[in-house]
Amino acid sequence: MHFYDTRKTMTLKSEAFTLNIIRSYWQKADQNWHYPSYQRPYNWLIHTLSGKGHVQVNDQKVELLPNTLALLPLNQPCHYQCSEPMSIGACAFTLELPSGIDVFQLYKAPSHPINFSDEQLISNIINADDSNAGYFSAIASLYNLLTPIIESSCVMGEMNKQYQRLEIIFSYIDKHLTSNLSVPDLAELHGTSTAHFSRWFTATVKVPPKKYINQKRIDLACKQLLLSNNTIENIAFNCGFEDPLYFSKSFKKITGLTPRDYRKTQKYDLF
Repeated sequence: MHFYDTRKTMTLKSEAFTLNIIRSYWQKADQNWHYPSYQRPYNWLIHTLSGKGHVQVNDQKVELLPNTLALLPLNQPCHYQCSEPMSIGACAFTLELPSGIDVFQLYKAPSHPINFSDEQLISNIINADDSNAGYFSAIASLYNLLTPIIESSCVMGEMNKQYQRLEIIFSYIDKHLTSNLSVPDLAELHGTSTAHFSRWFTATVKVPPKKYINQKRIDLACKQLLLSNNTIENIAFNCGFEDPLYFSKSFKKITGLTPRDYRKTQKYDLF
C-alpha cells in the first residue's frame, strides 16, 4: 500500500506496506490486571470476547467491551485495568511504510471500541503454525481485523499533508539511524538551511528533528531490549549511541524507565 497527498485527505493504496506480527496470545484477565503504565515500539490490537476493562492511553480511556476491537498505537504509555473478568485475544504488530513510519503514526486510531464478533480471525493469528499457509493466514486475518479500525481512523493533520516531502527525510533517517546522523545532513537533503529545515520539520512533525532521531533510536533500542538478549551496552552502540550513559539518560527521558527496568516489563507481554 502507498500514501499519496491530495492536500485535503490521505488515501491508502495497495503498494508497499510491511506488516510484521510481533507476538499474539489468548489471555484471561481479572481484577489483578492492573499493569503499570508503559509504552511499546509496536501497536496492540485487542479483541475482547467477554468481560470489561479499559486502557488509559495518555488522556484517553479506551474501553474494552465484549465483541469489540481496540487499537493501542505504538509509543504511547498505556495503563491496563479490568473491571469484569475478561477473555481477550491480543496481537502486537507494526505496519510500516518504506520510510520506517508506522501507519498509526499517520492515522489516529479510534478511541471508542469497534463492534466485531467473529472470533475466527484473531484465532487464525494466535493459532498459526510456522508453515507458509499458517503465516499467510495470520497476515490475511490481521489485515481483515485492521480494516474496520482504519475505516474509523482519521488522518493526523499537517504530517499527512506533507508526507511526500517528509518521506525522503524519514527514509534517510531510517537508513542511517545507527550511524552518524546530523540535522545539517537532513537540511542539505531538504535543500534548505539548517534553521529553515528545523523550523519546518518541527512545525510539521511536532517535534524537533534531533528529538525525532533520538526517539527513533530509542524505538529501536526498545525492540532489542524486549526481543533480544543483547547487553544494554551493546544495544546502545547498535542503536547509534556512542556513550552508554547518554543512552541510558535519553532512554529514561523518553520512556520514563531505565533500559534495565524497561526490559523487566517484558513479563507483561508474555502470558
